[in-house]
Amino acid sequence: MKRFLLCLLIVGGIFFELKAQEEMYWGLRGGLNLSNIHEKTDVDVTADWENRTGFRLGMVIGAPLKGKLYIEPGIYFTTLGMKYKDDKDEIKLNINYLQIPILLTFRPHIGENTRLHLSAGPYVACGVGGKMKFNKVKVDIFGDDELVKRFDGGISFSGGFSIKRFYIGMGYDLGLVNIESKSSDSAAVVVGASSETYNRNFWVGIGINLQ
Repeated sequence: MKRFLLCLLIVGGIFFELKAQEEMYWGLRGGLNLSNIHEKTDVDVTADWENRTGFRLGMVIGAPLKGKLYIEPGIYFTTLGMKYKDDKDEIKLNINYLQIPILLTFRPHIGENTRLHLSAGPYVACGVGGKMKFNKVKVDIFGDDELVKRFDGGISFSGGFSIKRFYIGMGYDLGLVNIESKSSDSAAVVVGASSETYNRNFWVGIGINLQ
């Protein structure tokens, strides 16, 4: 929690500093998630996970660094997870995060009122809630048993367009932190003998820039 609060303070400081700059922009973002998990197992067995549909809501702020290159921190509430079903069992994993990306964004004009957005950079995330459903049993993933680690981090990639104040884009979040808790029973979260579990998320989104 201390690490996440430190990141939140840093991003808050960046927001405060950027607000005073010219040619900055800030806006609201929302979209659809198609998330899943990636396993690294110590046996040659993996489960056929299905994508989970979720959503993301947040805001961004951007300011020029040099030329058409901008820095764009943001904060999102985002819902991730996966699902699995066979003849005997049904598993659903739902994880809610506060996610903070800090992206470098290339924003050249490609028309009079149109800009291309190409972004990449790191993100950190803190789990704020979630449930795992195994058949008819639901448990809190951040409860006493801690089935999933609360903190995540990785790299975000995205591309899109802004037309006047309106934005449309898509992206991919590549989790690089093993979120499987050492205290959890791996078989309860992962079918087979999983040793490491990573978030993966493809998203599409829209937004509006307010400045």
